[in-house]
Amino acid sequence: ICLVQLASVRHTLVGTEPERQNYISIFLVNTAIIMRNQTGLGDGQKFHEFCRLLARIKGNFQLPILVKIDSYQDWIGLVANLTVKSFTSWNQSNDNSLYYLLNLWSRLVSSLPYLQSDKFSFLDSYIPTVKNLI
Repeated sequence: ICLVQLASVRHTLVGTEPERQNYISIFLVNTAIIMRNQTGLGDGQKFHEFCRLLARIKGNFQLPILVKIDSYQDWIGLVANLTVKSFTSWNQSNDNSLYYLLNLWSRLVSSLPYLQSDKFSFLDSYIPTVKNLI
């Protein structure tokens, strides 16, 4: 719960632009490590809180800001893999967790029209796969 609250802190309170990018990067890098190693994700409650954290990251940080982070490409690929695994091994105990994953993807997709960055979002690579799960 504490990490979800930290992810909810307005990024404008963090300081300078480099400090903000570092702050966001910390979330992306560390959640990527957890997804890559599957650390604790076998436990239903931890998985649920982790999905809440992922949704909160997108809820608080805009897509144009996220795509500027160096670890974004790795992170979005791992989020897509986690989503696919979650749906393919679905059970009723993770219904609420799936809601947070769907919420994350909904926010990512709805942010695409506002992406005016020279950075690539990589979402077009993953959206069809996630869409086919539904």
